[in-house]
Amino acid sequence: MSSSSDPLFRYPVIRTSSVEELEHEIVDIYGASSFDVEDSAGLDVRGNFVRLRHTCLGFGAIGGSARIHFPESDFARLQFPLRGQGATRCGNRTVEVNASRPSLTSAGRPTMLHYGADFEHLFLRVKSESMERKLSVLLGMPLRNNIEFELADFSSQARLAGMRRLMDLIVAQLDDEESILVPAAICELEQAAIVQLLFAGRHNYSDLLEQSPREAAPTHVRRVEAYIEANWNGPIMIESLAEICGVSARTLFRTFEKARGCSPMTFVKKVRLEHARRMLSRPDETTSVSRIAFACGFSNLGHFASAYRSAYGELPSQTLSRSRALA
Repeated sequence: MSSSSDPLFRYPVIRTSSVEELEHEIVDIYGASSFDVEDSAGLDVRGNFVRLRHTCLGFGAIGGSARIHFPESDFARLQFPLRGQGATRCGNRTVEVNASRPSLTSAGRPTMLHYGADFEHLFLRVKSESMERKLSVLLGMPLRNNIEFELADFSSQARLAGMRRLMDLIVAQLDDEESILVPAAICELEQAAIVQLLFAGRHNYSDLLEQSPREAAPTHVRRVEAYIEANWNGPIMIESLAEICGVSARTLFRTFEKARGCSPMTFVKKVRLEHARRMLSRPDETTSVSRIAFACGFSNLGHFASAYRSAYGELPSQTLSRSRALA
């Protein structure tokens, strides 16, 4: 695979065959403590890396074989191998990893990543503070212990596949030169990734997370709707929704979906599309589809057009053209 077709190719951080340069970069960029290269003659390193607010995404490839050691960290790491064989050690446990077997390491544990020859992987790092805050809100209670993930055990293949699709979506957004990284959209994508990770990975709170939540009162649904209507053009965080209702996020989401037939985040999208249609139907000389899409929290014009057509049976450009013709 060429570097231009690697995931996150717009965010290159390492391109080297030098052991000395690699040592400097993995310490400076990735926070590694040391590394061992088994075959320096075959070393051909490509690394892409981007920091968001609560998460980091990266891609790594090493032509030779190497072991990279990390000290205790303040983040969990989900590793999806794309090709080749490798191994991950977290604490006292080591697992083999490949394209059909990802790994998930816990925060606060020393970690070793073994890259076999021609190994490539995509990874997601999530700050422990952000992850713990989301889990506490989902459960509706403070956490007594740190989150400890099972290194290679996941709740289901369906949830794991959903996690991979979500990561691919975020990567596609970041690599799309026609996308503008709207803060609200990026915050909500990060939130979705953290929540999906908590449900997909097996950990010491999984049993509590999978228990059936209680139902909230109908007034809670109306409060959430009112909050979304008032804050549709900013990031909608599940912490805010749970706080205004005083119940766990799982309880709130279950009650909302039962009452309205969709999740609160789907309702957010519906409200934003309604605002977009209203703006397109009342254009001025500065109105454009891209301007409206970004104003309504859509980073990708293609996704906006697809969602708009699904909701209203026509493209946003058609609404705008008709509105201008009638003006």
